[in-house]
Parts: sequence; C-alpha cells; structure tokens
Amino acid sequence: MLKGNKGDWSELYVFAKLLSEGKLFQSDINLNRDENNYYEVVKAYRAEGKSSLEFERNKNVLLYSVSDGNKNLIGVFSIEYLKEISEKIYTGITNGSGKSFEIPTIEDFIENSKIQKLTAKITSKSDIKLRIYDHRLAKEADLGFSIKSLLGEDSTLFNTGLGNNFIYGIKTSNNISIPEFNKTTYKPERKISKLTFRLQKLINDYSAVIKFKGIQSSQLWRNLKMVDGDLPDIIAYCLLYRWIDRTPILSELVKLLEKRDPLNFYNGEQSEQKLYDYKLKKFLAECAMGMTSEKPWQGIYDATGGVIICKQDGDIVCFHIYDFNLFREYLLNNTKFEQPSTGEDEESPGTPRTTKGTKKYYYGWLYEMNDELLFKINLQVRFI
Repeated sequence: MLKGNKGDWSELYVFAKLLSEGKLFQSDINLNRDENNYYEVVKAYRAEGKSSLEFERNKNVLLYSVSDGNKNLIGVFSIEYLKEISEKIYTGITNGSGKSFEIPTIEDFIENSKIQKLTAKITSKSDIKLRIYDHRLAKEADLGFSIKSLLGEDSTLFNTGLGNNFIYGIKTSNNISIPEFNKTTYKPERKISKLTFRLQKLINDYSAVIKFKGIQSSQLWRNLKMVDGDLPDIIAYCLLYRWIDRTPILSELVKLLEKRDPLNFYNGEQSEQKLYDYKLKKFLAECAMGMTSEKPWQGIYDATGGVIICKQDGDIVCFHIYDFNLFREYLLNNTKFEQPSTGEDEESPGTPRTTKGTKKYYYGWLYEMNDELLFKINLQVRFI
C-alpha cells in the first residue's frame, strides 16, 4: 500500500477529483470558483515506470497503458466510482496523521489503476499533466500544472535549506563582545523573537549599520538573479524588515519597500510604477512554478498550464498561465516569511547545536569571520 504525507496524497486527490468532475475552474483572487470560466478535462496522464497511463474521460473513464508506441485498454472506471474515490482520499487526508500515512479505503483503486507512486517525478516540471479543452481558444491542449495543497497545515511555497541564509555585515564603532552579546540576547526580555531582539539591539544600542553581503548558496543567488537582477537585494531588505519591524506578511513588507525605497529606484520622485511589488511577485510566481534553492532554474515553463490550488474544503481551482496577474496578486496577499529552526545551542549561544533532532539551519546570531561582524537570516516562504 502506498504511503505519503498530505501534500503527496493531495496530488492523487486532485487527479481523481478532476477526472470525476470533468471541469477545472478558474480562480478569482480570493480562491473562489469562476463558474463561467473553466476548462474541460479530456484526459489525465501519469508516468509509471517505463510506461505511461492515460485516463480518458467520456461517459466513463478509460484507462490505457502506453509503452513503446503501443496503447492498450486495461481498465474502465465509472464517473460515480471516481467521485467516491476522490471523497475517500479527501477524508483520508483530513484524518491522516504523522509525516506519512496510508489510506486503506482506496487500496482497490490503487491496484486497479496501476498507480505505483503518489507524486510526479522530481525531474518533472509539473505535478499533474492534463489534456484540457480551452473554450477561449476552442481547442484541446496537453498542459502540465503545479499543485499547491492547502489541506492540513499551511503549505510551504519556498522551502528552506542551509544555503538559504542571507548574510549581512554589521558595521559599528562600538566594541561588541560576541560571546557576551549572543548569551545576553538568547532569551529576549520581551515576548519577541531573539532575531528581532538582536537586530533591534544592534541598531539601538550599538548604532550598527546592517548591510547585505551575499547569500550562502551561490546557486540560490544565481536563481534569484535569473528571475530579476535586483531580487537578492530586495529579498535581503524584506528579511531585515520582517524581523526589525516584526512584519512577516509579504503584502505588508512590500508596502514598506515601496515607502522606504532602499534601492533608490524612485530617487525621491513620485512614480506610478511599483517596482518592488512587481519584482517580488515575480519571485513568488517562480517559486510556485518550481524554482528551488539548489536546482538551477532555467525560467522555462511555457509548456505549463499554470497552478492548481487544492483548498481546505476540498474544492479545486486553478490559475491559468493566461491569468498570471491574478495568481501573482493572490501569492503576494497570502504568503509570509517563516522562521525555521535556527539550530543555536542553548547552552552555548552563538554556536551550532550538535544534538540530533530538529533540522538546523544555523543562523540568527552574531559571529565573526575575517575580522568582520556578520549575521545570517534564513529564507522560507509559507502560505498564510
């Protein structure tokens, strides 16, 4: 029996539900269905081992195995049956617990459909491949979609990693004892994050100037530069504002960027253009389309239909590539910067924790390298 987390099972849920309903509805900016704007689902595809499976929707759903150019009918499913399966998967996801779990109620479907894995290949640009009929173009097209599931806990848009640390130089004319600073600031006097406490203390008590120096991962730096040359600096300022101003919501952070203009885009002038807003939206959209920290991002997704959102109530909507402005706006209004585990040693603040357990990303304290004071902030973006 297959096992997976809620995100893994969501891919199969979307697959079964779309085949049973036969329609993929366009979303508005608030994730509501646009009842007048949808795409008919003609086929769904899955790659399984050396062969592929085609689920062709008509009065029933016909299952074909395709290998070496040969196409053979190997199964037939009624629409009603697939509807029951999608409901069982949804129930299994909402009731599932732990990092990985089974859904025994659909074991027969897994066996009869010849599905061997829950998720698409890591090398695939999309999570699901569909043939849809587009009423606007009056033609069918095979398109891949990325799937974002909101079932369970808030899902991650951009995963963290050791390389996601943004590095800042700390300039101050005051003497700082690094061990003493880290020790006395490990547990804040107020109910705020130690990152906020430390950064505010550096600014307020030591008159420090904090300047972005670089990103720990050279690959992440290149990926961001690929999307927009200003993105490393924009995100660096975003992360600083997130902690200093205690504002994790992206839509609020972009307002601070536009107001403060740290990169001097506007040179003190009034402008109808919102450069920070636009560039940050581009970053979020690329994340949704598959950009990660360590894999080289080519910026190519012209064969992709867009993004499918699996909502908490089980409804499914999409943002088509044609309507990407809507999608970008949705992402900006529904994401925040998350705080992954810093990995700091409680017994010796300012040093990495070596015990096993929670993933550690080793950031958030003052340190010295080559006679320069430095501070790291980790990047992770999560849906609200």
